[in-house]
Amino acid sequence: MSVAAAGKADLQKQVKPEAWLSSGPSPGPGRLQLVCHVSGFHPKPVWVTWMRGEQEQKDTQRGDVLPNADETWYLRVTLDVAAGEAAGLSCRVQHSSLGGQDIVLHLVRKDGGCREQECALTGG
Repeated sequence: MSVAAAGKADLQKQVKPEAWLSSGPSPGPGRLQLVCHVSGFHPKPVWVTWMRGEQEQKDTQRGDVLPNADETWYLRVTLDVAAGEAAGLSCRVQHSSLGGQDIVLHLVRKDGGCREQECALTGG
């Protein structure tokens, strides 16, 4: 296979991302850092943001798209929020490999409260 053909095949390769949520270090008292991880996708262009309903959260912080060892990509997107405002947030992922079917991961509260220790992050 020629270098040009190999490059074209690489550009056409579509690998669906995996996404998961976690919490990062607390940015301050009564605040949470929510982290949306997206990994294993190809090609590199990807759109990831924190949402409340259909409203994009303007304070979303996007890291650099970094290479994985298997020639796919990884991205970490964070949002700092007051602990009481975490419920109802979701992380939305759009990528060419998903055929228009976005990945949406919802932040879920346990026990009706959302103190830092009680916040559960689940996909769905």
